[in-house]
Parts: sequence; C-alpha cells; structure tokens
Amino acid sequence: MPLRALRSHPSFLYRLPGTALVLIVCAVAIVLTLGLSGLFAWRDREASIRHARDTAGNVSLLVAEHAARLVETSDLVLRQAVALAGPPGAPLPDDRAAFDRLTALARSAPYVVSIWLVDGDGKAVLTTRQFPTPDLNAADRDYVQTLRSEGGLFIGPVENSRFTQEPLILLARPLEAAAGQFRGAAVVSVSPRYIRDIYKSFGLDYARSITLRKADGTILLRETAGTDDSADPQMADPSGREPQIAVERRVDGTTLMAEVAIPRASVMQRWHRRLWAYGTYGLAALLAVSAIGALAIKRTRREREAEDALQHAYDTLEERVHQRTAELERTNAQLESAVTDKEVLLKEVQHRVKNNLQVICSLLRLQAARIDDNARRAFDESLRRIQCMSLMQELLYRSDQPARIDFADYLRQLCDGLVRSTNPTGARLTVQAEPWTVDVDQATPLALIASELVSNALLHAFPTGHPGTVAVELLPDAEGMRLTVRDDGTGLPPGVPSAQRKNGGLGLVLVQALSQQASASLHIDRGSADRRGTTFTLTIPADGLRRSKAA
Repeated sequence: MPLRALRSHPSFLYRLPGTALVLIVCAVAIVLTLGLSGLFAWRDREASIRHARDTAGNVSLLVAEHAARLVETSDLVLRQAVALAGPPGAPLPDDRAAFDRLTALARSAPYVVSIWLVDGDGKAVLTTRQFPTPDLNAADRDYVQTLRSEGGLFIGPVENSRFTQEPLILLARPLEAAAGQFRGAAVVSVSPRYIRDIYKSFGLDYARSITLRKADGTILLRETAGTDDSADPQMADPSGREPQIAVERRVDGTTLMAEVAIPRASVMQRWHRRLWAYGTYGLAALLAVSAIGALAIKRTRREREAEDALQHAYDTLEERVHQRTAELERTNAQLESAVTDKEVLLKEVQHRVKNNLQVICSLLRLQAARIDDNARRAFDESLRRIQCMSLMQELLYRSDQPARIDFADYLRQLCDGLVRSTNPTGARLTVQAEPWTVDVDQATPLALIASELVSNALLHAFPTGHPGTVAVELLPDAEGMRLTVRDDGTGLPPGVPSAQRKNGGLGLVLVQALSQQASASLHIDRGSADRRGTTFTLTIPADGLRRSKAA
C-alpha cells in the first residue's frame, strides 16, 4: 500500500502521527505489564494455597499412619494384658508377680504411661502406677459403661492425669468372660507425644494445628505448631473464626479422624512477603518500556524525514510495475490464443487422419472383393494394421491430452474389435490391464505389436476349430511394464519366426522389429508336453522408450 494511501486510511491508527502512535503503544505496554504482574501475583497466591493444601494433606496422611501404628501397638499391649488376666471365671491377679509382668509390659512400649486391670464393678485391681491401689475407682467412667454394653476396643481421651501434666489417650478392652457377663477390662493410657514428636520433626514453615478426634467429634489430641503465627490465639483456639485450610483423613482400622489445619492468614503472610518481587519486576518493566518508547519516538522522527523520499521512489516503481504488468498480460493473451489454435489444429489433424485411414480401409475392402483368397489375406492383414492405427487416432482425438492416451483403454477396445472381426474359431478373449498413460511415440509400436500377437493367436492357435482362450495382460513389472499374450492352443511350431521370414510372412517378423524400436525385450514360451499353448511376453523398461526416441 502506498505511503500516501496509508495516511488517508479510514482507520485512525494510520492517520495518527508516529509520536502519538508510539505513546499509545507504550501506554498499552504499561497496562499489559501491570496486568501481567497482577495476574502472576494472583496465580502465585493460588499456588501458595494449593501448596498449603497439599502440605496439609501430606501431614494428615503421616499423622493418620502414625496414629494407626500407635493404636495398633497399644491394642497389642491390651491383648497381652487381657491374656495376663487369665481365662473366664479366674480371679483377677493382684500379686507382686502379676504387677512385675504388667510393669514389664508397660515398659515394652515407651509411650504407654500406665496399664490397669479393673473388675466388673469398675474398681482398679492392678495398675502399674501404684501397688496396691484400693483408691482407684473407675466405675463412673464412660469406657466401663461402653465396654459393658458394646465390647470391642474403646478409645477415648483422658482430660486430667494424676501422674502426668499432659493429656492422655485411653484405650480399653473387656477381659475374657462367659457369654453375657462383664468380668472387667484392661485399660492402657497412652501419651500422644509420639505423634507430637513426629509432626514437629516435619520442619514446615506454615503455622498449623493437628487434631485427632473420634467419629462422634470427641477430641483426643489437639496440638499447634509452626512459625511465629503459632502464638496466634485463633490458632490455639479451635473456635476461632479465621478461615483455615483443613484436610481430614481416617485412621486405618479405627473410627478416628486425623485433621491438619493451616490458617489461611499464615499462607497469605508468606505470599505477601513475595509481592515485593513482582513489584520489582513490574517497575523494571515500566522503566524498560519508557526507555524503549523514548528511542522509538526519536526513531519515528527520523523515519518521517525519509518517508517523502521513499514515497517518490514508490510511485515511480508502481508506475513501472503497471506498465510491465500490462505488457505481460498482452503477451499471455497472445500465448493462450496460440496454444488454443494449436490444440484445435491438432484435433483437426487427428480427426482428418482418422477419416483418411477409414477411407483407406474402405478402399482396401472394395479392392479385396476383386482379388483371390491368398491376396485377400494380405489385404486383410494390412486392413487390420490400418484399423489399429485408426483406433489410436480416434482415442487421441477424444483424449483431453492430444498427444497422450491410456494404453489400457486402447488395448481393451483393440481386443474387442479383433475378437469380433478376426475370430474364426470363436475363441474366448480376456483382457487384464492396469491404467498406463503413454504418448504417441510409445503407443504406436506397442499397438502394432499387440494387434499382431492377438490376431495371430485368434487365427492360428486353434487350427482344429476347437475354441480356446486367449489372455492379454498389461501389468506393472519390476523393470517397467509387461505385456503378455497367452493362449492354450496347439503351440508355436519349431523354426517360427525364421520359417515365416523365408515364406514371406510378416507377423512375428514385424513384432520383433517393433520390439527393437520400442527398446523392449520379447520372450516366447512355446509350451511343453504337460502345458499347451504359446506365451509372448514383452517387457518394456521404464526408460527404454526414452532411449529409443533419443536414438
């Protein structure tokens, strides 16, 4: 588009001065920079929240696994304590030997604080904390009622411990008793410091709270840990209204739930510390855009000075291009007219050649009616060869490409005409041909060869009058194309075509001469004792006809 046309373009951008356009681009760049900085900051915020959620999920998985191991090991200690209590009906042991065994059992698990054996009334019979223990009465405790009614493993909290200053977790199992009776229970109090030490060793940057609760909501353990945010009262207070990122998992083999919660404020605080980086990047981008804008304005002024000179050169070049285009259009029109005339002329020549060949054929037929039979056979062969050439001219006249024909289509029409005109024994003729487009120089010798071979097979392969089969094939070959004419007649006599040449025959002699002209190789299979018939195979190399034309 000419520069003058750009200045008058309907769009206001083309009509703006270069300086104003640079300022607009700089403003758009600044807006995009701020927008992208804000977008990246927001995406970083979402990534921080996802990271906190993934961290909470991983920690909850570890806490749930360690809680499951704690319950599993404590249950194993309980089962051993139940076994120590003896079979159903036996009195609960309360002697020194039983105490020593119970104490050794408690020491086998470092996080087990104490082990109790209580009777059916809930009175402590034996404990690892004091011997004897007549003042420990647990009849009012929930686990006794639960074990009396439901049995199985009981897990619950111990709000106040007489022996430790930390909350404990209580696990209990009923002792072996007769059906429908409650003989007593084995009770284990466990310190949760095992779980506490595990999650404290994670070394996470987030403030977090870890809760271990029962399915009914009873809290067994709640701990807070993390950065300075752990001193936040809302962290320590589970009823705080601060939004949290919480992940809850079930402890395998139990009804307990392990929950890890990270306050959203702790995540946002870490994100706020990274905002300065986005601000720095945004400021650097703004400075870069400003510097580039200043350089662009300076360059625009220089380009404006050179624009007029460029416009003049453009106008001159455009005028010359228009002149050259007009000349080329006139030349192309003349060439197209000449090509059209030549195509019409070529079609007319082909049509007239075909008509002349048909006239020659008619004259030969009239002349053949006035001569004897021997001379008539020679006339018939000449007439067949002329008809072969006439058919080729007719196909060339009908073809979209005046100098090329589909030889497979030509071969089918040729064989159809021969089987209807030159078939005294009524032999069956089959044609199998793959499409193959060739020019006139290629088609002429191949057409005469095919006509000679097919007509000879129809006339001479079945002298006894018994009808046979003649097969014609045109198929691709490793070297190029292969033309095969095969019959199941009496076979080719020995000495042919040498004897035919001596007797004045022209058929196979002409085939051999045309094969050399087409740079093709002719192979004759005369059959054998177990296979009748003759096979002519003409192999046409891909470059054979090109060599022939060059010669």
